[in-house]
Amino acid sequence: MFFLSPRYLKHAKLLHKGVTRFINYKRDVLPQAKLDEITALRTRLEEAMRARDKERLASLNDEINKACEKALPHAEHSDIGENVEVFFVAIVIALGIRSYIAQPFKIPTGSMQPTLYGLVANHTDQDVTPNFFAQCKDWVAGRSYYNVVANHTGRLRKTDALTEHSFLGFFAHCRMHFEDGASQWIWAPMRQLATDQEFNLGFLHLVGAQISADGAQITPDAQYVSSVMDLGGKQITKGQLLARGTLDTGDHVLVNKLAYNFRRPTRGEVFVFTTKNIRSPYMNIGVEEGSQHYIKRLVGVPGDRLEVKSPELWVNGKPAEEFGMKRVAAMQGNYKGYGNFGFLSGGLVRELSNRDNSRQYWAMGDNSYNSSDSRYWGTVPERNLVGPGLFCYFPLGRNWGVIR
Repeated sequence: MFFLSPRYLKHAKLLHKGVTRFINYKRDVLPQAKLDEITALRTRLEEAMRARDKERLASLNDEINKACEKALPHAEHSDIGENVEVFFVAIVIALGIRSYIAQPFKIPTGSMQPTLYGLVANHTDQDVTPNFFAQCKDWVAGRSYYNVVANHTGRLRKTDALTEHSFLGFFAHCRMHFEDGASQWIWAPMRQLATDQEFNLGFLHLVGAQISADGAQITPDAQYVSSVMDLGGKQITKGQLLARGTLDTGDHVLVNKLAYNFRRPTRGEVFVFTTKNIRSPYMNIGVEEGSQHYIKRLVGVPGDRLEVKSPELWVNGKPAEEFGMKRVAAMQGNYKGYGNFGFLSGGLVRELSNRDNSRQYWAMGDNSYNSSDSRYWGTVPERNLVGPGLFCYFPLGRNWGVIR
């Protein structure tokens, strides 16, 4: 005949097993006094189990649980610590998204206008800066104001008289350096100052052209060239007007860095690529050394035959049928059609390689008459592709929304 143990005794055996495991696992971290207390309670539990003392077992159950809970030190709750942890987790997630999924870019030039706008600076004869609230409203729409007056008298140093800086990758601004060590911040990007005709410090501003070392026009892409800025040794007088006007910021876009891992690039889409390994004198003038990110429209994929019959771009023997390319060729609004320059001038036909190890793509700006693109520096290798343009998120208005 078998006798079943009462339930309270089964619970006591489980409690004994648990407290023994707790002592074995935590022996090296428990204070000696706490360890002795819990060991003594276990001994009393064993005695009560042998005596089958139900009430004493129930009392010891509460005592042992409380003693174990209070034995280990608990970290004090810290709201600041939790917030810092959340902040750093958010940074890690954001960096992961930027590296592998979607990356923000700011467009500096007008080669894709009016589809996407670059920086546009305009000089004004009078200070047109509105009140603070109107400035905030205009900033959301992409416009900022500048009215720069010299706050120091002196001669600018001969090298690096004007340097450009940025805050968090945005908010580009310049710093003007004097020979005596003084300096002045100018809250406007260098490109803005280079195009301001009234920034009377010896700048040679460019309108729709880059200039080579011998002074010849080599591309129609509107960019400033640092070599034409001659500020070294200029005398500045306190109160002198340096620059005044408005700046319409370049569009800020998100690029889908994941897409080309799962599909082929599509003719007609706006895409971003790097200039790494693209060897051309046109590519190296007016930009910093090293790889740059360019944004253009992908008008030719491997195997295509391209020809410009202005204002149309012909692909494989017929006018391009993709929406973005048809819009440029239609010359509606501010679109001017395609220009037959460089490698596509005078009826030249370009055929893109479709070999596995050298697949080539053709990039052109929607602002065709003011774009340095594949017509000047050739094809884009497949390994240079970053991803298609996804969304214009700033400024609000104008081109805000899905990029087409």
